[in-house]
Amino acid sequence: MGGMIRYEWKKIWSSRLTQLSVLGCTLFLLFCTWAELRQISAWDSQGNQHSGTAAKEILKQTQLRQELDQESVEEIMEEYLEKAEEIAEAEENPEDALDKFWRTVRLSQGELYGLIKDTYEEWVSDLPAENVFRQNMGRDFYQARMEKVREYTARLRSGGVISAKEAEYWNDRNATVSEYVYGYCKGWESVLQGMKWSILIMMITCVGIAPVFAGEYQSKCDSLFLCMKYGRSRLPAAKIAAVWLFTSVVYFGLTILQSVWILLSAGAEGWDTSVQFLYPTVPVSYPVTVGQACLLMLLLGYVLTLGIMAVTLWMSSIFKNAYGVIVVALLLLIVPSFLQAGFGGYLLQHILALLPSNIMSFDFTNYTAYAVGGKMISCLSMDLIVNGAAAVIFSAAGYGMFRKHQVNQ
Repeated sequence: MGGMIRYEWKKIWSSRLTQLSVLGCTLFLLFCTWAELRQISAWDSQGNQHSGTAAKEILKQTQLRQELDQESVEEIMEEYLEKAEEIAEAEENPEDALDKFWRTVRLSQGELYGLIKDTYEEWVSDLPAENVFRQNMGRDFYQARMEKVREYTARLRSGGVISAKEAEYWNDRNATVSEYVYGYCKGWESVLQGMKWSILIMMITCVGIAPVFAGEYQSKCDSLFLCMKYGRSRLPAAKIAAVWLFTSVVYFGLTILQSVWILLSAGAEGWDTSVQFLYPTVPVSYPVTVGQACLLMLLLGYVLTLGIMAVTLWMSSIFKNAYGVIVVALLLLIVPSFLQAGFGGYLLQHILALLPSNIMSFDFTNYTAYAVGGKMISCLSMDLIVNGAAAVIFSAAGYGMFRKHQVNQ
């Protein structure tokens, strides 16, 4: 059996199309990573903008780690207001004072100030941060957050995005979010964003495994293989094992390569900071750190890749041409990715959220949930369940189709 798996493994990698696809995807991911790291920008205390390596050093100095309890939140707001008053008194022209304050204070701590402001501020208002801080001084920050969450879920419910049960479920989930931990986490943030490119890995996986069964039909080798002693038992099992191995190696190899490069370049600090700071304008219901969020996305991307891999494998056992399998598999990935935002009604949106292409639009502000057996399951968990089951079911279906295949037909 081991020899068969090695043979099928070598057979997959011997395809020039597979080799070029993996190489091209690797170079593209590395280029995207390099471009993103080059675009990191920051402002120093003098209001000067920096990018690249200099920006990373400034961010490390300004985004110091701290736990945001109520006392810390009020100190931050007070410091913000004091700096605003000092600059306003020093500058005669109000416009110059506003410009200096924005460059030297607001931009250097934009994520921190923005999160606090957006938590306290009402949805319909558009007040300056100074006004919001003055009005809410002394008001409990996390109580204000829960009120904002309830208002947000109510808006989603009224818009038909989620149901009443989903709104209640997410309100309960948000109540489990603990005090925020703030700090520099640019490296992990870039890793998290980079994992959305897993759809490219899905594509090259489809290209690599499309000929596994269809290639045998196309070359007429099925007549030989299916007449062998283990042609209808161990051979298809070895093919499936090689496909799972190929998918796992390609996915983890490319993802880890990209992530390690990012962390070496941008730094691995901040894995224990709260993921809520990455989405300051929308309440995040997942009580996880940035590092845990990256692990969840790594697992999600892997299971979604296994899902489309198994569907492609099943189609390969049906189609007579490998190129037809590739075309259909890529259409299954590409077309739904254009239908994610606001397409269709409630039911269709919940179906689209379970497809592998969902990796492009998924983030931790997702408020989709599913009612199963009287219990609510988050979109992330349902994605893992559905695509994990699909990986097993469609792999087994491909095994069965190849076994039952009648040669010379």
